Amino acid sequence: MWTDYFKLIRLKPGKVITFLCGEVDFSKPNLSLEVLKKLWESDFPYLQITELGKKELYGVPDNSENPDKSETPEKPKLVKVGLKRSGSKKNSS
Repeated sequence: MWTDYFKLIRLKPGKVITFLCGEVDFSKPNLSLEVLKKLWESDFPYLQITELGKKELYGVPDNSENPDKSETPEKPKLVKVGLKRSGSKKNSS
């Protein structure tokens, strides 16, 4: 079932006319994964890939259980940035 690999977002299941694949009926459980993969790769805004989809279709390991420290992005460090104030001297010309 395609819903194991992709999730429909911001859209109710039903017929949708797509530029790339023509009419696609997202209410059918037997949609081709190749069609869905093609839509997702072309930035179709209503599809979201699931963790299983990443793993099965693209070979991306599931890091949700034990994320590796080297692959977990660190939060950026805050750096204080300020302007140095010159004294109370005013330019007199």
